[in-house]
Amino acid sequence: MAGPSENHGKRDKSVLSAARDTGQLSVDTILERLGAFGRYQIIQISLLFSGHFSIAFQILNFVFIAQEVKHQCTSSGFTESIDGDVVYGQCKGDYGNISTNNTITRQCVAWRYESNKLRSIVSEWDLVCDDVPFSRLPQTMFIVGQGVGALIFSVLSDKFGRRPLLLLTHLLTAGFGVGQVFSPNIHVFTALRMIDGIFQQGLVVVSCTMVLELFPRRRRLDIVSINTVYWCVCLLILTLIAYLLRHHTWRTLQLVLSSGSIAVVFQIIFIDESLRWLIANKKDDKALQILNKASRFNCVDISTVIQQATILPETSSCEARPDIAKTPKASRFSVLDVFKNAFLLKISVIIWLTWLVDSLTYFSLYLTSSSLADNFYLNFLLNSLAEAPAGPLFWFVSRRYGRRRFFMIFHVLSGVSLLLTTILKRLADGVAASSVATAFAFVGKIGNSACFASMFSYVPELYPTNIRTVGLGGGSTAARIGAAISPFTSMVASAIPWLPGTIFGVGCLIIAGLVMILPESQGRELPETVEEIRAWPKSPRTSIPTI
Repeated sequence: MAGPSENHGKRDKSVLSAARDTGQLSVDTILERLGAFGRYQIIQISLLFSGHFSIAFQILNFVFIAQEVKHQCTSSGFTESIDGDVVYGQCKGDYGNISTNNTITRQCVAWRYESNKLRSIVSEWDLVCDDVPFSRLPQTMFIVGQGVGALIFSVLSDKFGRRPLLLLTHLLTAGFGVGQVFSPNIHVFTALRMIDGIFQQGLVVVSCTMVLELFPRRRRLDIVSINTVYWCVCLLILTLIAYLLRHHTWRTLQLVLSSGSIAVVFQIIFIDESLRWLIANKKDDKALQILNKASRFNCVDISTVIQQATILPETSSCEARPDIAKTPKASRFSVLDVFKNAFLLKISVIIWLTWLVDSLTYFSLYLTSSSLADNFYLNFLLNSLAEAPAGPLFWFVSRRYGRRRFFMIFHVLSGVSLLLTTILKRLADGVAASSVATAFAFVGKIGNSACFASMFSYVPELYPTNIRTVGLGGGSTAARIGAAISPFTSMVASAIPWLPGTIFGVGCLIIAGLVMILPESQGRELPETVEEIRAWPKSPRTSIPTI
């Protein structure tokens, strides 16, 4: 004979299934009634945020392990005997031949470095002079791997679930991060870094989606703000670790940074599957297990939660409640629907262009911002601090004016600031003009950082559940293209100094106009179908519960 708890479980499951199949299930209300920011949610988001160390350390560690080291030719760097005085340079040596009384220039094949030869991959493998491109190739291939990973794991997580792909990508990110420590040469290191990029970006896409799906809509702004501040903290910790280990080898630094992935152990033990994904894919047994667990942690009655989330007021209708799942159609979506559906394709193209421009600007400013400070570590620290305002700015402006206006305002701010920086550097001279140009550049970086970081929140709000990570992955892939182009901006700047800043500024202004075409997602539950997104402009925003 079944016990009371088993009977309650069967009843809750039947109510959950019937409400979903008849279009009267609000996942957002379930999350609200569980406790918008209860103990369960705090534990889960802490576990998800712990993966940010792996994400930040693996993408930006290259700044430190591949930093340039001052070098000079040595006498052993010449292939012929020398019978005169030599003037050594970085890549060549000039010496006077006593017998002919002529000055001869020869390419160098050996170098002396200012610091420990094993401090950087550049010095350990002599990636200087003609071999400089090889010192930048690993990061380029890492970015290529990120683009591949964003596409692959966004599709897989929509099909097989968030949790298994989160754990898989985190474990493999850690594994290939450690593997790079034992690289015998630049070729093996480059290959391992490209593979690491594939899994690192999979970790980014899946974890960001899980964070967003963990909370109801009224908490999304708060979570994005916390997320961006936490990202800034990760960068500051990265700076501190790199500074403390500045006299050690790059292999030691890489091993220490890779050890940050130990958090995956706690994720394996404690992290749960996305409740939204389980309900959207009709996995009611597992959904009820998580609901029961969450209700115990948050001290609420699970049966009451389900009943309140599946009973609509008599005066409401499906047309008046676009946040209620009307059909189970979302479970049949695939990546091809993005290209088949003109509405989704329009949204996607704008998102791709936006993320490409933001990423190109973001990483280019990191690579060309040495004017902020002469010290290598202080320079990186200042760039990291520019990330701090992103979350609070998104919380305040987006909450007051909406998502679209936030992106319009800060793209305009970034574009105008970068254009003014370019004009001042081109036309004005003197310490005062240089200081003002630097200030404008810093403001432009703050605006760009705010837009770049907040895209991870806005983009998932514009896609139905079962292609949400596909949408996020597609945008992230476009961002990788921008990041892959960014290393070449320094080459362009050396030939035409005003061109990169002009491209960034004009690009941001163009994006400011395009984002106003996107739907406004503020005050909406995460959509389950394309029809819900289409209905947003024609229906009032649902009220946000105050519990």
